[in-house]
Amino acid sequence: MEREEFIKSLGLGMALLCTGSCISGCGGKGDTGTPDPGTPPGGGGGNGNTATVDLATQLMAIGDQATANGVLFFRIAAGSAPASFVATESICPHQGGSLVWKQSDNKIQCQLHFSEYSTNGTVLQGPQGTTGNTRTLKIYATAISGTKLTATIV
Repeated sequence: MEREEFIKSLGLGMALLCTGSCISGCGGKGDTGTPDPGTPPGGGGGNGNTATVDLATQLMAIGDQATANGVLFFRIAAGSAPASFVATESICPHQGGSLVWKQSDNKIQCQLHFSEYSTNGTVLQGPQGTTGNTRTLKIYATAISGTKLTATIV
């Protein structure tokens, strides 16, 4: 990814994050208690969409994380096998908060209502401060080709 492309994607991502947080926090609608099924990143469906990160510049150490095409990638072990990485949706299914990998706690956490998930997507803790629920996270299959780690979004 070239610098200009990276800066544009970073700016767009931040704009979307700020807009989503504002809408969910100020939208005037309360939490329905029903998880938002949402659309899978990249358009979804069984059409084989992918997201890719470059292992030569990203995810070099255990605990590192990166987001591409709506997928949160993070490294959970040393080595360059697909099992050393996890790829999941980058947006919480509850109300669209950003998900981050918390290496020290070995869990994925939503930054909006602090829902927590295991590396296999299982809900460890539902959203705090709301009456809503969340669903299991989608975990995507990964493959490595050269220095590229690719997740298949289905």
